[in-house]
Amino acid sequence: MWQKDNDFIIGKEVKEDIETEILIIGAGITGVTTAYNLIDSGFDVVLIDREKFFNETTAKSTGKLTYLQDLKYQEICNIYDYETAKLYYESQKEAIRLVKKNVKENKIDCSLEKEEAITFTTDEKEVPKFIKEEKILEKLEVNYSNVSDTFKNNGVKHLISVKNTYVFNPVKYLKGLLKKIKKSNNIRIFENSIATKIRKDDDYYVAIVNDFEIKTKKIILTCNYPFFIIPGFIPLKTYMEKSYITATKVDKNKKINGITSNYPTTSFRFYEEKDSKFFIYLSNSSKICDKLNFESNYNDTINTAKKITGKKPTYKWTNMDVMTNDFLPLIGRISDEEKDVFIATGYNTWGMTTGTIAAKILVDLLKHKKNKYEKVFSPSRSMNLKKIKNFAVNTLSSNAKAYVLNLIKKNPSWYKNKALVTKEDGKRIGIYFDEEGKKHKVSNICPHLKCFLNFNEVDKTWDCPCHGSRFDVDGNAIKGPSQYNIKIDETNE
Repeated sequence: MWQKDNDFIIGKEVKEDIETEILIIGAGITGVTTAYNLIDSGFDVVLIDREKFFNETTAKSTGKLTYLQDLKYQEICNIYDYETAKLYYESQKEAIRLVKKNVKENKIDCSLEKEEAITFTTDEKEVPKFIKEEKILEKLEVNYSNVSDTFKNNGVKHLISVKNTYVFNPVKYLKGLLKKIKKSNNIRIFENSIATKIRKDDDYYVAIVNDFEIKTKKIILTCNYPFFIIPGFIPLKTYMEKSYITATKVDKNKKINGITSNYPTTSFRFYEEKDSKFFIYLSNSSKICDKLNFESNYNDTINTAKKITGKKPTYKWTNMDVMTNDFLPLIGRISDEEKDVFIATGYNTWGMTTGTIAAKILVDLLKHKKNKYEKVFSPSRSMNLKKIKNFAVNTLSSNAKAYVLNLIKKNPSWYKNKALVTKEDGKRIGIYFDEEGKKHKVSNICPHLKCFLNFNEVDKTWDCPCHGSRFDVDGNAIKGPSQYNIKIDETNE
């Protein structure tokens, strides 16, 4: 939905070798905000994205700025302790303040609105968890309520409500920051510029971008998911979750947003622009190795939104989020060995706030300033038994399930003869049959970590059920972490 507002023209892509001090790879909310925070910093900065700026994960979010994030604080307490949960809470509150500050200083028209937020359940068995969450909120001195004047649903067994959260249009917000960045003297920006490799040369790093070299002292990865495995071993610390979202025109803008505590998640908010009002509804969230009948998932979300509003949705889309096994993001130096490579990922569906605070942390690290969130969000933070258990349940089992299912049932019934996975010359290939009967052949193996691909019959893409790479029917990589195509004549195996 927000993508329709993305009319910012950059008009430049990497077409020559470049030298800089800081290279930022990925121009979503984290990358753009990091660059904005580096205006007049004295650093020479290059910001690139593989396609149009902030057109993927950021533009596909629901645009919430809230610290009430389902039952997040007890999840963190269960893995760590109260002090860690408190730091996470403070980071989300600070992120909201930073967005408000940026909007005010730059006079950005992005429909930033203060409103009520709730988390609720329709399952009686979930109520004890809410009681536990409330005790943590009380300790955090959060002013909450168990009733809502706006949200009425007879099926709700318990809810928590707070009044001081926000929603906004993330694309319009980033357009406002980018206008300021474009006028700066120390930051160069390039779209349609794909980074495929990074190597270390003495005291520099060299990133291969559009087959050219960008020589840089420091690299910041703010793409949704890194395109490499080492350093950092991010695939071992995360798993991917997919959600289905609709936006339906309604008659009234109710100033409330909400999310369920139970899984799969249901989330909603309202949005108003000019003479149009929308009800934004998210559901059918799952690990990307589960619920692979994309058409069924879409239809379920559309039908539920239609039941709520009485109208057919105007927009529909999907989004993928990087989830961590300890419910905390991965922000900072990617490893103790690579002190000049930084990363920000694993936002656990709360990218608007976490991406904003990530930009603050990254810039503080670049400037050798202390940041109170640096240690707790560090990508190289220590393991514990509970994290190892979650790794087995989420990361390891998800990848194993995706691999086994694609071996056992490589052509499920919902392909409806529109797609076929088979072998030719001993190689696993995928074939899409278009409306004219033409065959579109691609490799069926993701170049990232060699997972088998599933056909998405709604979006007409080949999707990786392990780490979320996506390819069009002709084999072009359209979403990472894979930066390589899967065309038969140029497959990277």
